[in-house]
Formats: sequence, C-alpha cells, structure tokens
Amino acid sequence: MAQIRGWLTRGWPGRVMALAILLSLAPGCLLTPAQIYIPLAYAFTGLCVALLISPTYTAAVVGLVIGGLIGASVYNNSLKRQLLEKQQPEPATGK
Repeated sequence: MAQIRGWLTRGWPGRVMALAILLSLAPGCLLTPAQIYIPLAYAFTGLCVALLISPTYTAAVVGLVIGGLIGASVYNNSLKRQLLEKQQPEPATGK
C-alpha cells in the first residue's frame, strides 16, 4: 500500500492516473449537468462576493461553501421538478 501511495504522489503521473480513473467512472454517474452547474455557479458567485467584501482565504472558503449550499437548495426546491419533468417521456395512450 505504501508503494502505491508513494507512486501516486510523485507528481504528474499520479495525477494523470487519478484523472483517468475519474473520467472512466463518470459515465456511470446518475447526475445531470444542472445538479452540478447550478450549485457551482452559486458557489462561484458567493466566492466573488465574499472576496469583494473581505479579501482573505477564510472569506473565500466561507463564500464558496455558503454559495454552494444556497445553490443546492435552489436546485432542490424550485428547479428539480421542472428539469425532471422535461426528461420523462409522456405516457402512451392505449387507443
């Protein structure tokens, strides 16, 4: 185990291998892009606002986390139902 951990932390080969593993597992993920991009947009906005108010690392982290939480709640409360309705096929009539 120590040999594997040492190999993965030696620089770019380990990072490339980790990225390749993540990309190979990504198609099995059941997430829609909106589930990622909406909270990410709110998190980036929170980060920018926090850095404008107080340009410190702590403010950046707090703005990122709070923005991400707000974005996740916005997605869950108002957009999730609409996005899922668009993806579901209409029921077939038996005529």
